[in-house]
Amino acid sequence: MALTPVGRPMRFTPGQFAMLYLESRRGWRRHPFTIAAAPADPVLRFTIKALGDDTHTIQTDVRPGMPAVIGGPHGRFTHAHGTHRQLWIAGGIGVTPFLSWLRSLDQHHLDADVDFFYATDGPAPFAAEITEHAAAHGRLRLHLHDSVTHGFLAPDTVLRAVAGTDPREVSVFLCGPAPMVRTFVRRLHAAGVRGRDIHREHFDWR
Repeated sequence: MALTPVGRPMRFTPGQFAMLYLESRRGWRRHPFTIAAAPADPVLRFTIKALGDDTHTIQTDVRPGMPAVIGGPHGRFTHAHGTHRQLWIAGGIGVTPFLSWLRSLDQHHLDADVDFFYATDGPAPFAAEITEHAAAHGRLRLHLHDSVTHGFLAPDTVLRAVAGTDPREVSVFLCGPAPMVRTFVRRLHAAGVRGRDIHREHFDWR
């Protein structure tokens, strides 16, 4: 979904989310959605997966030119808080904050060596764009993982990317289904990654 500002554009940091108020047949509805755009983009973009009743009806309720109200931004999910060695792990629609990061790299430079794992059930949405971003930034290595053909992405597969690095020097950024995130957090802790260096996207109002 792309929204064109009618006034001053929203200022946000890549990885933040906003409250999106949309008019539907049942009145105005609100949802927290991660911003998928870069701050310099002329439109505010959201990538939305149909997970519940309201998100299923967005495709039929929303029409070009309809009004929307944005509240925010909120959240503190940013790679700028990480160490010089980072792991980015996205599962499914959890790729959204990473899209904002990737689309912003020309303005928000990457000061770390990163392995980015993107797990999907089937062909990865945005694969061509993400591959292009990774090719343009030598410090970013992309790993596309199709769970249909290769099974679930395993924490040990990800940890092999930082083999030989002191786990206390690794920062991990996670966004995906809750069971996947819990599994990774437990294994990362067991591998020696410090709790303060494991970052998850929360819809955090602070």
